[in-house]
Amino acid sequence: MTLLNEIDLLYERTVMSPDSVTEQSFVDWMENVATGHQVDRVAAKYVRRCLQVARKLAAFWQGAPSASSAPPDWRARVDVAQGSRAWRPQLELAQHLLERTPSEEIFGYVVDLFRVVVNEPFLDGISYEEWLDARRN
Repeated sequence: MTLLNEIDLLYERTVMSPDSVTEQSFVDWMENVATGHQVDRVAAKYVRRCLQVARKLAAFWQGAPSASSAPPDWRARVDVAQGSRAWRPQLELAQHLLERTPSEEIFGYVVDLFRVVVNEPFLDGISYEEWLDARRN
């Protein structure tokens, strides 16, 4: 599982089951990430920001008056609680990872998150191969 997948799962668990999320579960998640992934100093900064977002998401949904009126999709719940601000640290992490270890999967994350955060296509919609070729030159 990639680091970006781990953050998705953290956000999902936080908004779908906010009452099951505790400070200890956040600590455990961070320890799991630290031992399961090679996280450099820059990536760690973005991971900490994502964790802060998760805490805010949990606080929002724990205090929500009615979970029955909440959107059924976890991504929509993130948007309701924080909007594009919730996705920015994950986008920054994805961009950092793309520069360090380029892959089509990470590129896909950047494309998707960029559209959500900036509301524009990433680099005018170029493909991974085009991006990789431009990077080599």
